[in-house]
Amino acid sequence: MRHRFLLPILAVCTATAPFQAFAQDSAATHEWRQSIHAYLLGPTIEGTAGIGPADTDVKVDAGEVFDMLEGAFLGMYLAEKNGWGVFADLVYMDLESDFSLARGAVKGDLGNKQFTAAVSATRRLNPNWQLLAGGMYTDVKLSLDTAGFAGGQSRRRSESWVDPFVGARFESPMGERWSFAGFGYLGGFGVGSDLMWSLNAGVAYHVSEHNAFTLMYRYIDFDYEDGNGLDRFRFDIAEHGPALGWRFSF
Repeated sequence: MRHRFLLPILAVCTATAPFQAFAQDSAATHEWRQSIHAYLLGPTIEGTAGIGPADTDVKVDAGEVFDMLEGAFLGMYLAEKNGWGVFADLVYMDLESDFSLARGAVKGDLGNKQFTAAVSATRRLNPNWQLLAGGMYTDVKLSLDTAGFAGGQSRRRSESWVDPFVGARFESPMGERWSFAGFGYLGGFGVGSDLMWSLNAGVAYHVSEHNAFTLMYRYIDFDYEDGNGLDRFRFDIAEHGPALGWRFSF
């Protein structure tokens, strides 16, 4: 069976550090530096998802994501003092898709609600590099309702897991108004996902001391599978696309 439906990751989607253009002496500051980052992601989602014995190929572009969107919240928080810090990334997304099989003989609705919370400790090595270590909690709720010649069916499935991860982040100013940041991590290690990894890079334009617009490209990949038979759940999905955001620093 093949249908065009998003199983979001917004790892995940995901665990992405906010752009933060610290001054060259920021690692030695004794004051808390904090930022709140809200962003909008336009992902392409592709891979394989499965409930029970059946697997479904997934390929959805950004336009289809917005057509399916019922509600969402995506935000991040970053704080640092004396070289140590904390980073949190929260994602909630509610999507719903109509589908049709057997030339319209079977129709239905497929829904997904996902909450992802990534939290990590940060350690600054120098003005440009940070180390990151933490965990990502993912909760996915899937629903399937069908109607057709064989009668209606309704199925619900909920799955949650935690992926530990380690990573690093690079940042550097590019003139008076611009800065660059790149971020990557590796996680899962069989504790939650078999493997989970991500690479992200982009720029920020600083309109003032406290406000900046951000533009980045994110890639995140999950390889998760649990259970057997009718209880099997598979989430082997990659997400990649641009993210546009606004950050307030204080």
